[in-house]
Amino acid sequence: MDIVEMDKLAKNGAPMPPCLAAFEQAYYQASKSLYQQFYDNKLNLLECRQEKQQIIEAYNYGKQQWEFFIRLTNIEERLKKLQEQGFNSVLEWEILDEIGRALG
Repeated sequence: MDIVEMDKLAKNGAPMPPCLAAFEQAYYQASKSLYQQFYDNKLNLLECRQEKQQIIEAYNYGKQQWEFFIRLTNIEERLKKLQEQGFNSVLEWEILDEIGRALG
């Protein structure tokens, strides 16, 4: 689910969608709370915009970390395959390339 879809649900006070990654759950809950504070006149529009920017930055950072984790998981799977099959120079180079992409 992307950020726009989550915002639509949060704005309407809908329950949090199932199966969101932790960074998406945090974004959804923060956005929902922010909309509620605006509706309750606890924050003005300027304050909401400033906080929303911080929430988006945290979401983007969390998304980057999640994507990095997924790349590392792919590397781990390939290393297990390498260990099971014995060392193979072509496979070793592919794994090194993948590690380079994940860390690069």
